[in-house]
Parts: sequence; structure tokens; C-alpha cells
Amino acid sequence: MPDIITIGESLIDFLSTERGVLIEDTGGFTIAPGGAPANVAAAVAKLGGSSGFIGKVGRDSFGVMIRKTLLKAGVNVDQLIMDGSVNTTLAFISVKPEGEPDFVFYRNRCGADLALRQDEIDRGYIEAASILHFGSINLTGEPLRSATIEAVEEAKGLNKVISFDPNLRPSLWESMSAAKAEIKRGLRYADIVKLTDVELEFITGADSLEGGTGDILKYGPRMVLVTRGKESCYFKNEEHSFAYPTFEMELVDATGAGDAFMGGTLLRLHERICAEKPLFSLEREEIESILRFANACGAITVTRKGVVPALPTLNEVQEFLKGR
Repeated sequence: MPDIITIGESLIDFLSTERGVLIEDTGGFTIAPGGAPANVAAAVAKLGGSSGFIGKVGRDSFGVMIRKTLLKAGVNVDQLIMDGSVNTTLAFISVKPEGEPDFVFYRNRCGADLALRQDEIDRGYIEAASILHFGSINLTGEPLRSATIEAVEEAKGLNKVISFDPNLRPSLWESMSAAKAEIKRGLRYADIVKLTDVELEFITGADSLEGGTGDILKYGPRMVLVTRGKESCYFKNEEHSFAYPTFEMELVDATGAGDAFMGGTLLRLHERICAEKPLFSLEREEIESILRFANACGAITVTRKGVVPALPTLNEVQEFLKGR
């Protein structure tokens, strides 16, 4: 049984072959299996960790592609359910002229990830793990929402570490007020929260990293990490709050960089669990070591196209960090 498990969407990303254009203006797409929770599981596995994914895909060619991709990355797929009654979820992605992503999802009324039910999740899979990671896209519809809450509550009751990524995708929500309410619901379960500065401002309305991350901690998390693209990331817990520099890289494709960062973070935290070291009472030097490793995972990922194929191995991260 895997040590770090994720639950939620696994889908096919159709990535625009052109930068700086809207989806409606792109000339073509490349295909890459993705979905944030699946990406995080793949990131952990490619770094040599033990990971598994809980989710649903269609019993179609895209579902088979996702399964093969996760298996190749080293992810346990015992809880990846293939369902012939629904189609694998699709996402079309391009980068707008101002650098922001443009998303179109083929998910409503047909997305397999939304069809995951509570009774399809093996309790033993959760019981054997140390960390459970989920995202807010899980909370956009039923029965996935209820299945996720059931799994998270089960894990919480077993004293597992809960990791949460708000991962805001406005087009998937009925309203932004509904999005905010469900994200705040997710925060109340979480021990660890990873989000972007844009998501932080949306959730809290705060105009500073210190204020916004402080507001997040009030919901119950023990640790907040804010990724800001090429800018420094930001860390806050009860004892420490500081910005930590990232690595300057030539951007090829930013898709999946945050998931790589999260995978690296969870791997390092799990190593502390195995060593019976404190998980949330860390010295600043220990936090910086984790952030340096996680930043390297994200930095390598942005230099490559695709998502799972772009995620680095442990050897690649170690070589990257030499001399830096």
C-alpha cells in the first residue's frame, strides 16, 4: 500500500502548441495526461516515493492512456477506477497573451472524475497511508464531493496528515461565492495548504502575504505554502513566516510546476514522518531545505513540455542542486 495518496481528477490536458493565444485562436494541441492530484502522485513516485491515486476515468482510450502514464511514473493505480458509463474528463489549455492560463473543461454531465462514489473507495487504502492530498476541484460536484469528504474525514479520524490545494478554476464552479465557501470547507480539514498568491487573495481578500497566510492558519492548517511562479515562494506556520527564493529558469511550459513543488514537499515531509521527526515544529533551516528541494522540482518541470513526462526524478533534482 502506498504512503502518500491523492484523490480527485485525472484527465487529459490538450495543451496549445502556441503561446500567447486564446484557445479559440490556437492552431493545434498536444495531448498530455494530467489533473492536479494525479500529477502530485506522479511527482512523488518519480522522486522515488511511494504514492497512489484514487479517482475515476472512462473505460476509453484516454482512460487507458492515463493508467499507463501513471503506472510508468511508478504510481499505484489500485484505486484508479475505469468506468464504461462515463467519458474521461478533458481539459483544453492555452497561455493568454498576458501569461495567464486559459482553460476549457469537457466535464459537466460526462466527466468521469466527477462520478467517483464513496462506496468505490477502499478504506484500507486510506488506513495504510500517511498523507492524503486533495484539491478544491474535488468539491465542484457530486458524487465526487461526498466521496472526497468521506475519504478526508476517514483519514482525519485515523490521524493521517491532510494536504489541500485550493487550485481555483472559476469555470468549474456555479458561482465564485460557491467556490469560496467550498474552499474554506476544505481548509478546515487541512494540515498543509499549498496555493498561489492569486488564490490566497481570492480566499482571504488580504493584500499581503503575511496577512493572507495568517488568515489561512485560522481555519486550522499548521503550514501554508504560497507559490508565485518565478517569484519567491512564501512559507508560514505558527513560528515562522518568510519568503524563499526560487530558481531562475527559461520557461517552456509552466503546467504542472505547482504539482511538482507539492510532490517534492510531501516527499520531504513523509521522510520526517518515517524518521519520527516533528512535522510541524521545524527549525527555519529545516523548512528552507524542504523549500529548496520543492523549488528545484518545480524549476526543472517548467523547462519541459507536458506534465507527467516533465516531472523530475530524484537524481535529476540532486544533480540540479549541486553547486546551487
